[in-house]
Amino acid sequence: MYLISKQMNSEILLLITRMKKYKLLIISIECIFFISCKEVHQDPLPANTKGCKEMVEININLDKNSIPYDSLMAFVKFVKLETTGNNLIGSISQILFSQNKIIIVDWEVSKSITVYDESGRFLNKIGALGQGPEEYVFLRHVALTPDKSMVVVLDMGSRSMKYYSIDGRFIKSEKTPFWFSHCEFITDNIVAGEYNGGNLLPRHNNQYKPQLVTTTLQKKVCNSGFQSYYSKNFAATTLMPLRKFEEEVFYSPPFSDTIFQVTQNRLQARYHLKIQGTTPFVIDKNTTKKSWDEYINKNPFFNGDIIELKDAAIFHIFEPHLKWLRFAIYSKKKKQVFTCDGTLHSPFFYLFDAPKARYKENMIVIDTRATFILEGKHAFYQLGEKSLIDNLYHDLTEDSNPVLFFYKIKV
Repeated sequence: MYLISKQMNSEILLLITRMKKYKLLIISIECIFFISCKEVHQDPLPANTKGCKEMVEININLDKNSIPYDSLMAFVKFVKLETTGNNLIGSISQILFSQNKIIIVDWEVSKSITVYDESGRFLNKIGALGQGPEEYVFLRHVALTPDKSMVVVLDMGSRSMKYYSIDGRFIKSEKTPFWFSHCEFITDNIVAGEYNGGNLLPRHNNQYKPQLVTTTLQKKVCNSGFQSYYSKNFAATTLMPLRKFEEEVFYSPPFSDTIFQVTQNRLQARYHLKIQGTTPFVIDKNTTKKSWDEYINKNPFFNGDIIELKDAAIFHIFEPHLKWLRFAIYSKKKKQVFTCDGTLHSPFFYLFDAPKARYKENMIVIDTRATFILEGKHAFYQLGEKSLIDNLYHDLTEDSNPVLFFYKIKV
């Protein structure tokens, strides 16, 4: 067994530190925004609560019930995404699954959407960056339609939603009802959309600018909430405030202690996190980036990243000055919260990072750049499992596309 913080091979420790710094860099560039769950404004709605579940209290003690990564989950497999001259991926922003295919979205570097079979063989691209009617001007969030038959690109450049088949055929374009940077489908005609700067809504005064709006595509608002405090002193967002797992849509107000389920008729608190020894940071119109920076340098906090599984839920916790990534995992069967303590047995957990997606009922998926894997090659081979590691490194170069790692939750 290797202890990351003290006993781990220095190569691996340096590699994980670099990966964590990379994640923090993304968040600092995007800027961070926190909203107290008490500040929710919700329009009057019908009493129908179909599809909502009771809120669960998640009490997190980072000093108790902390166990090795691979006591919480088991490594299942890796998938090396084929690299050709037509599908280079710079950074994976989203991973989607549909029709036994893997859909990779790269907002940041290649500005592309590529499709692979389950073995990683490249199949096709979806859409392209450009000014044409079947192209997207600015690639941001990508969603699947409720039946998972189409990919929908939220094009902030043309303020439209571009629909494509999984094999890349352009289907249609719809005007985005409001200004959204993320959206997920609740029904074919109703979406939950988020924009950190907020939206002005019909029949509301100019002081109310909710970040989250649930609306029909014809701009009929179903519900809304979470006042925006976007300003020149504190501009903020998170990487993935809206997530959809199976049929359920979740909204994490940036760095709030509460995660909400979004339905056609209401917003309902689903998880409430309490990290022992910390006090939630409440943001208002007077908040500055300096006060937020001071808080996160002294306190562990939930960064808003959640993966909902059939039997568990995973929450990403940032802890200041920690050189490895901390996660809290809630077991729905045991009704108990576990955290990782930085120790592990399997070499395939040394590159463990924030999960990007859910796969099937109880598996999570992370992605790792080929350069990170190559840098850890010597240490990997020191840990055994030679045949599997040989397969991982076969034909892997610095120019290779990222590798996907699949893990199954055990708790």
